[in-house]
Amino acid sequence: MQFYFLYFAETKKLFKIFNKYNIEARFVGGCVRDAICNTITDDFDIAVNCNIDKICNILIENNIKVIKTGINFFSIIVIINDIKYEITSLRQDINCSGRYCDTKDTSSFAIDSKRRDFTINALYVDQYGKLFDYNNGLHDLNNNIVRFIGNPKTRIEEDFLRIFRYYRFCTKYNDYSNRYSDTIKQESTNINKLSIERIQKELFKILEMSSNGIILNNMLQNNVLHNINIDNYNKLCAINSRANLSLKLYILFQYNYLINTLKLTKKLKNTIKIYKQFESEPLMYCAYKHSIEMQQDIILIKHIKYNEKLVNPIIYELTDNKFPIVYSDLPRDIIHVSRQLQKCERWWVINNFKPSKEECLKFIKDNIDTLNV
Repeated sequence: MQFYFLYFAETKKLFKIFNKYNIEARFVGGCVRDAICNTITDDFDIAVNCNIDKICNILIENNIKVIKTGINFFSIIVIINDIKYEITSLRQDINCSGRYCDTKDTSSFAIDSKRRDFTINALYVDQYGKLFDYNNGLHDLNNNIVRFIGNPKTRIEEDFLRIFRYYRFCTKYNDYSNRYSDTIKQESTNINKLSIERIQKELFKILEMSSNGIILNNMLQNNVLHNINIDNYNKLCAINSRANLSLKLYILFQYNYLINTLKLTKKLKNTIKIYKQFESEPLMYCAYKHSIEMQQDIILIKHIKYNEKLVNPIIYELTDNKFPIVYSDLPRDIIHVSRQLQKCERWWVINNFKPSKEECLKFIKDNIDTLNV
């Protein structure tokens, strides 16, 4: 089993310092899990049996760049030649409630492992490549099992976001067992205590990895998600399991929820608004106005939501089909000029770009009352 990050010069430099001060350190979590699965990551977590303030001072004395952002939570960031390590002292979480815990130091890696969420995330490896597995995590990883450490109800109540993290790892490892259904149903109302930003971050990761609707259906059944169109999502995945995030969101959720509740980026929100605008428009108009990728998305939306036949995207070169009128061609007393030009342009497109400038101006004049409404 090769843990590639052990061979980094930066890692060797860091562990040389640890050895000098008799500090025992082990990589833990995602980097170990992913290395076992032959996956590369840039997220390196190291657990140390040393007080965080002490190790911070030691590293600074040895000219290592230290970022103390999380020091109150027993964690610091170390950067060596642009490689980032998150170093956390061994600890035990007690009196946990939601996101908040009282914490105390421990010298035991086994005890430290008990505070972690899933068995597959509690694998440790030392500088010599020796693996330490206190919770049967290697077995679970090899068998695509996502299992909480200890009592699942207790672990969820320590941090309610673990409900979404559980489904994210189930998606990643194709664990469709739904083994914690009863517990998650009991705890599902506590999701309302989480910020939409934290939920959204996990949800997007689930959707980006998702190639079918099984996990999302489990989330629906367990009251983690509401008002989703799982049937349409399954149709999308059957046609294109690697569809982009914006298309998955649009097919799965209601438009108002996407626009008014989620904290979308400007780009993502604009894309979803285009979907809404063009899902009932003629494909030719979408082809004229947008890229080949957008055409493909609209074709899928029309097929899934309105059962329209799947067709090859239509491509029009704008240079060959230039709308014949501009703002200055319109009479000065016409109001809502942009809207009128847009409607006229749509009419011109669905008439195969044939109407002349004069015909377009006549269209606007003849429809002025309707256009001004």
